[in-house]
Parts: sequence; C-alpha cells; structure tokens
Amino acid sequence: MNRDPPPNSTVEPPWWVRMSRWRPTSQGEAVAAEKGLLGILRSQVAVHDVKVGPGPQDYLHTHTYQPPHSAPGTPSSRPASAAVTTPPAPAVMDAAGLGPGSSGSSELPVVLLPGYGAASGFWFRVVDALASTKVLRVHAVDWLGTGLSGRPPFTAKTQKETESFFLDSLSAWKDNVGLAGSKVVLVGHSLGGYLAAAYALRHPEHVAHLVLVCPAGVPKAPEDWQRKFLGAANGVRGRVFKAAMWAWEKGVTPHSLIRALGPWGPNLCEKYVVGRFSHHGNGLAQSEADVFKTYFYHSIAGRGSGEHALRHLLAPGAWAHEPLSQRLRELKVPVTFIYGAEDWMRPAHAVELCKELRAERAQKVPTDLHCEIIRDAGHFVFLDQPEAFSRALVDALAPHLSHKEVAAAAAALSHTVQGRGDAPGTTSWGPEGGSINTGR
Repeated sequence: MNRDPPPNSTVEPPWWVRMSRWRPTSQGEAVAAEKGLLGILRSQVAVHDVKVGPGPQDYLHTHTYQPPHSAPGTPSSRPASAAVTTPPAPAVMDAAGLGPGSSGSSELPVVLLPGYGAASGFWFRVVDALASTKVLRVHAVDWLGTGLSGRPPFTAKTQKETESFFLDSLSAWKDNVGLAGSKVVLVGHSLGGYLAAAYALRHPEHVAHLVLVCPAGVPKAPEDWQRKFLGAANGVRGRVFKAAMWAWEKGVTPHSLIRALGPWGPNLCEKYVVGRFSHHGNGLAQSEADVFKTYFYHSIAGRGSGEHALRHLLAPGAWAHEPLSQRLRELKVPVTFIYGAEDWMRPAHAVELCKELRAERAQKVPTDLHCEIIRDAGHFVFLDQPEAFSRALVDALAPHLSHKEVAAAAAALSHTVQGRGDAPGTTSWGPEGGSINTGR
C-alpha cells in the first residue's frame, strides 16, 4: 500500500524511484518547489500546515507574511533560504503564531484564497507590498484538496456537500490559527472568489469585508449559450463540444490530464506559464518564471481531490449552478470586486450587479458595492499588475483602517513602485455607477 509522505517533507524520492516513475512529482518535490518560489520574496514567510479535521490529510497549507527586514525596493541582506520557516507536521496554531499579530498588534487579518488549479504561491507578486504596509496581517491558504494542503478523498455528490468540503475546513482553519474571535477579510480569486462568497453568506459573523478578484460564477448563463458553442450538431465543432461536455460531467479535470501526460506534464506547464503570463502588464521575469513553472506543476500534479469539485459548482463554460448575481443579494457584509480589464470573465457583469444591489440596499462602507477595473491586466490581475492590484486592495479596505494606518499603508506602497514607473490606472465604478479615473 502506498503511504503519503509526512506533510511538508522535503525529502525527494531516491534516484531509482525518480527514474522509473511515470509522474515526476512527490510531496518533497512540491515543498522544495514552493520553497524556491517563496525564496525570491523579501518578506519573512512562515509556512504552516494547520489541522482542520481528524484525518491525516485534513490540513490546510498556509503562508503567513511579515514585513521584510530591508526597506521596500532594496535587496535583502538575508539569504533566500532564511525567509521561509517550515514546521515538520500539521498543528493547531495559537494567535501568536498566525493570528492577528503578536504583542497585541491590531493588524487587519487578510486571507488570500487562490482559484481553481492555483495555490497560495500564485500571490507571490503582491505579498511583499501588502506585508510592507504593516497594517495588514496577510495569510494565503490552499483550499482543502488542492495545492500543498491535504488531499482527502473527495466524496461530495451535491453542490451543498461540495461547498461544505471547502467551507467547513476554512472555518476550522480560522479557529485553529487564533482567529476565532476576529473578523477577517476574505480575498478570493476566480473559483476561490465564488467559494469565499459562499463562506461569507454562510458565516457573515466571521467576515469583515469580502473582496472578489475576477470571481467565477457571477452572471446567470444565457439560455442559448450551448448553441453558440455547439454549431452544427454533427459537425466537428459539435462533436468536440459534446465530448467536452461528457468529460466535464464525468469529472475529467485539467489536473488529471497533466497527471496522465506523465513526464511530459512539466513541459506543458512551462509552456502555459511562459505563454499565459506574457500577454498583459508586467510579464514575469525569467527568474520568476523559472521557479513559478516548477511550483505550478507540482501544485496541480498531486493526487486528485478538491479538483473534482468543479462540476458540482460550475457547468461547462464556467456558468455557476447558483450564480452570484442571485446569491449576493443575501450578503450581509461589504463586498468589493477587482478585475483586470481584459479578464475573460467580463467585469461588466460585476459592474451591473453592483448597480442593481446599490438600488436595493445602502452601502455598508464607502467601498462596498464597488468594482475596480485595472487596465492592461487579465484574469490573473495580481500577477499582471501587482502594484495596481495592491493599491486597489488597500483602497478597498481603507474603511476598516484608521486615517493613520491608511496613510502608512499608502506610504509603504509608494516605495514598492519607485524605479518601476507609474502603475497603470484603475477605473472605479462608484455609487452612481459612473466611471471615475483614480489618477493612478
């Protein structure tokens, strides 16, 4: 019987295993790839596996970022390997370890939640800036069954069971890191945004502000959407579409294809990273791409688990079975949207939703029901335009900070763009539904 290696083990398989296996990944190699990615940061990063249940795979992989020792924009004097601390096994953390800061700190807890097929390391281009504000306590968490989190068997059969798989574990994580008595900011990307919204709907008492970054599942599916893709039912396009529909309903995922490709999987991931993150904004530097492509492969090539949630939440075409355009009408916490202007999930849907909701209820804070759109950025807006994204996020959270904290955060962020030129502008869709140039 194959046994899972200890969580966070950095031991690679022996050479004869590496030479004979079909899929070139292991827990130790995934941890090493993550350490390589985190090693390019200036921030101090504590890496923890937090227990969220009784089983050996019931843990959430967590990064907690603290401000860099060196000033923003200057090289750190620390060795890269000293930036990352990794415990040997999952544990229940106390507030001093992961909670809202030690020594009585009042930092606002911010939880970054990745999207489908992504992991905590995808936020690597913004965490230095966010941590440097010293007013935010920044965590990034891999959803259960994804990334470097535990991968228990995925047995959910319904949408409700699927959401509980993720939301119950996130609630347990919050308690076990010392945040049980605190409200947190949830920042969810893509499908992670959809799940973050579901969490805020289920546990509004846990959430200070919901920030949805290019979220999946906002609009209702058009009645004729299948016809647009289907074309002639007996034509090539029609047959391909039917095959894709069948694969979706059977639970075939991009992850399973990567695993099936075996030794060719890493090469496909490399091509994706090089091609995908060069279209908009500040493309990845070669040094970033080199470590990111390896991390990306190992984060999705592990044993299938949470990835199989996709068909229970979304229909083919990424249309939600229960769209946020309907569900967010019951939301009891402030919500802000952040999009890249070129996002294929179309910011216009969120702009229209905010306009409708403002007609139904009053804003809870000044940045509630706002949609920030960042130019020259796509679906991964925080990778395409990290400086503009960081500013937009801090702006969205300003109502939860004092005037002094807002000023300190703005000053810290201004240092991160020195020598890089001006960050691109954003468009804020304000209370009247009009476009306001922020002047950035």
